[in-house]
Amino acid sequence: MEIIDSILSQLPLFLILLFRSSGLMISAPVLSSRNIPGVLRIAITLSLALLVFMIFPKKNEIIFLEGIPLLIVLISEIMIGLLMGYVAQLLFHAIQLAGQSIDMQMGFGIVNVMDPQSGLQVPLIGTFKHLLAILVFLIINGHHWLLQALLLSYDVVPINTMSFNTQLVEGLIALTSKMFIIALQIAAPMVGVLFITDFIMGIISRTVPQMNVFLVGMPAKILIGFFVLIIVIPLYIYLLTALFERGFKDLLQILKVLT
Repeated sequence: MEIIDSILSQLPLFLILLFRSSGLMISAPVLSSRNIPGVLRIAITLSLALLVFMIFPKKNEIIFLEGIPLLIVLISEIMIGLLMGYVAQLLFHAIQLAGQSIDMQMGFGIVNVMDPQSGLQVPLIGTFKHLLAILVFLIINGHHWLLQALLLSYDVVPINTMSFNTQLVEGLIALTSKMFIIALQIAAPMVGVLFITDFIMGIISRTVPQMNVFLVGMPAKILIGFFVLIIVIPLYIYLLTALFERGFKDLLQILKVLT
């Protein structure tokens, strides 16, 4: 009852905390998955807001308590949460982009499967890499990092202090461009091997015209692709761990330019 009375007495503050948590839940990886029931996501959001409310009950003084000013604060808070989730989600987009490039080289360009996370048609290898990335993300407690970032965000970006500036735009552009570089790094081993395979098949087709390279080449590329995929999985997991750790630092860096 004391908690309920405290929330009712500081309802604007609780709403502000709830909106930032809601923005994170809407856009964050894993937490925004369609596999999580809506009721459970709402319960997690309320629990996060309540947790922050109990930890920082008087850390931020709210000046605008009603009317249009409060609405502006609520909009800025949910945008902060959405921005945090977007930055955390960039790495997963890079993984799917890398998987799509690998699928095109392996001959799976027209083979798409349903992604249970987003409900969209995604490449076959991209789905495998994405699910493996989610597994690594959970193993290294990446979801704990997101919650930690949510708590730290109130120190880095106090309530009603968010401001859009050129540093934020430049930072988002830099992170988005980095996504393509990461996708290239992830796909490079397999794409490179498959390119060499295509080159060798081209030489064979010129030296042995009687051989139907298309019928031989496609199964060979698929076989070689899966063989290389099995070999590079340990390297891929190590790379993901380093990228997730770097992504958490990038998230904090983006938060710092919001004030």
